[in-house]
Amino acid sequence: MTGNHLVGGVNAAFIGVTDPGPALDLYVGQLGWQVADEGVISAPAAARLWGEGVGELAVTVLTAAGAGHGRLVLLRVPDQPLPAHPRQADTGLIAINMYTRDIEVTYRQLVEAGQQWATKPATWEVPLGERMVTVTQGFLLAPQATDIVFVQPAQPRGTAAWDVDPERHYTELTSVVCHVPDFEAETRFWGADGLGLASWYDVTFSHPGLEALANLPPGTVMRLSFLAGPTTARIEVTRIADRTLGTDRRATQRTARHLGHTGWLVEVRDLEATVARAVELGATVHAAPHAGPEFLFAGRPVAFLDTPNGLPVTFVEHGG
Repeated sequence: MTGNHLVGGVNAAFIGVTDPGPALDLYVGQLGWQVADEGVISAPAAARLWGEGVGELAVTVLTAAGAGHGRLVLLRVPDQPLPAHPRQADTGLIAINMYTRDIEVTYRQLVEAGQQWATKPATWEVPLGERMVTVTQGFLLAPQATDIVFVQPAQPRGTAAWDVDPERHYTELTSVVCHVPDFEAETRFWGADGLGLASWYDVTFSHPGLEALANLPPGTVMRLSFLAGPTTARIEVTRIADRTLGTDRRATQRTARHLGHTGWLVEVRDLEATVARAVELGATVHAAPHAGPEFLFAGRPVAFLDTPNGLPVTFVEHGG
């Protein structure tokens, strides 16, 4: 069975925190997100889903303008050394993206609030067919080793938060970013002939603005594929041609174990069929379909797997 397995895009990004305070100060206090729900996943339920040794998890769900997708799920993990922030050349999960109305205002306000940026906002161009599309972004080093890319879109696309509140400064997550060694395997996994996301574009390019934004060497060549479902967040799959750059972060980006951006939650139509298709496409299953924890999943069937490039994904069967 091919295609149409997914209800939308990435429903939520999991963020590991040892102390939710700094994250809440940023997302709620400074970016205007809301705490939608708080609860606890028991140690047995957490371990069954995310692996032996995972203990009881305090969970905080954040939304923008009440959007039921493009969410953030904070998982309180054990105290551990703070890892380095991922950079664009690193392998694994890189960033979470959201739109901003005015990136210069965002930069100024967050600097004044004590937040740290990797670089100042920059503008770069990506070729789409016969035209060049201008992208203006800024790279924030958010609390607990999480990277946020703020995007000031020339033409905003599909954001629930701005549909609800057009005056709002920030949206829900518009996309999540990964950097993988096997580009074709990852895009096939998520794409129309795999789990069913549409490919909006797949381009290879180089641009000084991107190099400035992401601290990349001059002349860096990147391949970028943008995969989208009916709802946010979309998936940006990237690969830099020079494979000597960067560090492999995947071993310290495990959901419910580590700090920072540590996995994606994706709603599916039929969990058994989706997991079977995922295995055909090169996924590794760590937790077979079973009744999920009551909090966050409402007992719906869940499974935990790695994509063909070892990225952690939690599937949950849609309750509608």
